[in-house]
Amino acid sequence: MIKGRDKSPMFVVDMGGGQGIISLKDLRRTFFIEAGSHDDTLIDRAAAGLHYVPDIKPGDEIPNEILDGSASWTVARRHKTIARDKIQVQLLSWMSGTPVSYATQEDLKRILGSDESKNGLKDAFGRAAVALGYQANDSEKVLDRIETLARELCYIEALRERAQEVVKIQVNLEALTKVYSADLRVSADIGRMKILIVKGVNELRHILDNIDAEVADVLGALMSIDHVIKSVRKARDELHHVLMEWDPTLAKWQNLNMVKSPEIDKAMTSTYQFLASRFSTGKSMMKRQPGALAKEPGKNELSKNPLIT
Repeated sequence: MIKGRDKSPMFVVDMGGGQGIISLKDLRRTFFIEAGSHDDTLIDRAAAGLHYVPDIKPGDEIPNEILDGSASWTVARRHKTIARDKIQVQLLSWMSGTPVSYATQEDLKRILGSDESKNGLKDAFGRAAVALGYQANDSEKVLDRIETLARELCYIEALRERAQEVVKIQVNLEALTKVYSADLRVSADIGRMKILIVKGVNELRHILDNIDAEVADVLGALMSIDHVIKSVRKARDELHHVLMEWDPTLAKWQNLNMVKSPEIDKAMTSTYQFLASRFSTGKSMMKRQPGALAKEPGKNELSKNPLIT
């Protein structure tokens, strides 16, 4: 498991009602595990796997991310649909030379369902096929690449949806500002959380912005699909890791009404502890991860629902 303020991999043993926590360094020393040995290699591989899953137990399989780069978790069918629809709308934008705007999944369905868009896509597939070095009537090759890219981007869409839960906490804190306006101590805590959570939201937004920019040039993405898939997988893994750290806090806010209650108090306490331990020094969670994609968030506020589109 990942434990401690510095988020280091640890060996954890359940002991009655508590846990025994041993550093990997002490584990190696206690059991005389030599550097480069089989057991040493397994420990390193398990430690690397904790970037992708919350814990690894004896007998567990190594996460797919380490073995072949694919995801070790699944998404809903709607995420694949959203990813494919977005690529097709980008093709329409490329074909017409004018960006096609949308805000929701329903907008995507409406746009792609029109006769004008269906005809436009046929032409776009033909032109894209030629640009990719195929015959104009070889649109199946274009569709294959779209499906391949959509299979990777669907994980980004699933994570985008999960990231919206962090934005909901931000909205909840705004609502609780009024609820606790008469309590100076709690109001001060909420004010501090509202400042800190901007850093958390911006961290997620930066990862999503980076990968959205990577695939914004749809034809370029289809032409260099192997490179783009590597970038998408890197963003997927980094975003998934950050959201795994958010998960215990997000769980505290599920199905709560924004009124004074013991459950709200527990949710705010958990949130304050989480935010203060991660962001009070201005350091990003991504900075603690090797090969992090996201840059350090700036001071700008969340704007125009960047996690939604």
